[in-house]
Amino acid sequence: MAGGIGKLRRVVLRPDAILWLLLACLLMLPVVALNAVSSATIDQMRLQAREVSTLASGIRAYYADNVIARLQAADGQAVYSENYREVHGGIPIPATLSIELGALFDNAHTDGRIHYDFISDYPFANRASRTLDAFEEKALETFRSEPGLKTFTQLEGNGLGRSTYRLATPVLMRQACVTCHNAHPDSPKRDWKLGDVRGIQEVTVRGMRVDGFGNLGYLLGYVGLLGVVSVGATGVFRQQSLQLNKTNRRLVEANARESTLSARMADQLQELSIFGTVVDNSVVGIAVADMRQPDNPLVYVNQAFTAMTGYPRELSIGFNCRFLQGPDTDPQEVERIRQAIRRGDAYSGELINYRQDGSRFWNRLTLTPVGGASREKPDFYVANQVDITSLKEEAGVPLRELRALEGELQTADQALSDAGRFGDALQRQMEAAGDLASLQMEAFLRSQQQAHRQLTEVFERIAQLLRQHRDAA
Repeated sequence: MAGGIGKLRRVVLRPDAILWLLLACLLMLPVVALNAVSSATIDQMRLQAREVSTLASGIRAYYADNVIARLQAADGQAVYSENYREVHGGIPIPATLSIELGALFDNAHTDGRIHYDFISDYPFANRASRTLDAFEEKALETFRSEPGLKTFTQLEGNGLGRSTYRLATPVLMRQACVTCHNAHPDSPKRDWKLGDVRGIQEVTVRGMRVDGFGNLGYLLGYVGLLGVVSVGATGVFRQQSLQLNKTNRRLVEANARESTLSARMADQLQELSIFGTVVDNSVVGIAVADMRQPDNPLVYVNQAFTAMTGYPRELSIGFNCRFLQGPDTDPQEVERIRQAIRRGDAYSGELINYRQDGSRFWNRLTLTPVGGASREKPDFYVANQVDITSLKEEAGVPLRELRALEGELQTADQALSDAGRFGDALQRQMEAAGDLASLQMEAFLRSQQQAHRQLTEVFERIAQLLRQHRDAA
């Protein structure tokens, strides 16, 4: 139930619904106004008709009861007559009074809006009469068939403009009227009885003319213009409402996207925080060089880098990493690094670097390009560094010393080769000469050959070790 009421409330309070309701009210304004005017006009006509009828009936009844009846009872000298003006001391009879009062009412309304008439289908013989219309005939017939009926009405038109409201009330014969009419020589009927319907008293009220409403045409024109303006305003407001709805939907969608992005950013910040902690506490030295700045300075080094090189961050960040190079750094390896950076390629190799205290160490270096609009111009290079000095010197003899012996070993190897060839030649000569060598000479030759073989094997192992270290470097 509550959900249905809430839904209905949302529909009713929608801007377009309110605008359409306003438009409907404006369009109905002329109809409502005219209907109100019509109802007011009809009510006013009814009121005026009742007032006039009541006034005329009261005057007539008073005259009949308090003038004519009293004069009859007192045998007064006054004469009551329909032609009272021509009779000395004459006074009007009730019917004459009603007729003359009707003339007074008509004269009081020069626009003919209210008209009073005293009508009977039994007029005096010497009195001008007119033909009764359908309303009047119907009223007489109804009053005589329904003795208790007090009024008979009719509305001509619908209350708009010049409509007409007609009110008829019965004129009943009182005792004085019965006596007078039954004895009057000009009376068309002489068998009247008390309570008979002598005729009708009719009040006609016409509605006000259209021009009486104060330029109703202008009012209707203004209302029409107001309706047109309202239609235009409704269109404009509806368009604005649609635009506002679209904007609101976009704002809602943007807010949803921002919420999603905020959540993602929060996750990414958490990941970056974790990643930063992992990188900063990694056992591998990590440095980042900004390739967009002049001389490509370092913008980040982790703790392992500072521990490995001895350079603190304030002496590392902002400088090119060439400060790690020294006298024994292989120039060919440095050139390989430069060529890789120039091409935007990755690099992996080993070279001698120097710590802040001047000591050297073997550095297994890996460079990885990151970002950039093209492959040849990365934004950053990330360097991973591992101290492999212990691996290089695990044989117990420093590689530098082994390399220093390389020339002497080659000379010794050549000498051994020469000595071996000399011993072989000497043995062939002795065999060819046929001389029998002494046992001592043979033993000497065999010992020399055995020593030569042993030295050759030693030299070969040393040379192989040198080749392995040279290939690894």
